Amino acid sequence: MINHDKTRDVLMARPSLAKTRREEILDALEQCIIEKGIQESSLEYIADTANMKRTILRHYIGNRDDIICALSSRWRKNYSEQWQQIMHWLPKSNRAESLIDTMFSSRSKDYIQRTKVVDALFSEAKRLDSVKEDQKSTIKEGIQNISTILKTQFPNANDDKVRLVASSINANYIMSESLLPLGLTDEIYMLKESCLLLVSTLENNE
Repeated sequence: MINHDKTRDVLMARPSLAKTRREEILDALEQCIIEKGIQESSLEYIADTANMKRTILRHYIGNRDDIICALSSRWRKNYSEQWQQIMHWLPKSNRAESLIDTMFSSRSKDYIQRTKVVDALFSEAKRLDSVKEDQKSTIKEGIQNISTILKTQFPNANDDKVRLVASSINANYIMSESLLPLGLTDEIYMLKESCLLLVSTLENNE
């Protein structure tokens, strides 16, 4: 006799298992990138790192490119969630300066290691359309959120100028992330100071 309750429980557990397996595979790819770089992160290497067979990787996500695209999508989602948190806890006054302090604050060793993953995904955007769209989305979202923060602090500033300043701040931030693994702290400091200088130009329109 079929135990329908047990069958139902198994079926209900599958989505959770699939999600867990996907996260484990994506975590493994991140680790591979940090250790060997994305070019050396073969499907076999990812499988070994995840302690899974390659067939399991293909079952839950797909081939190597599919896994890269899935990791890119996860980073885009995490990026959006981080922005939501930042927008929520920024102080009511001097929001732009507080944002820049946050964007260019000192990072942990683990965080710096993880910037290698971001750089790797940027490199894959040249050949994978899905990754390219994720990168475009994160850049657009960053500029939009920075613009919103600037406009809140400087409501009388010209909209076009606000967007130009926001774009420059976002570009400086992206560059600073690339400089972190190189330990170029002086250069990162200058990028931060240039952002503060850009913000000060909006005060002239108040």
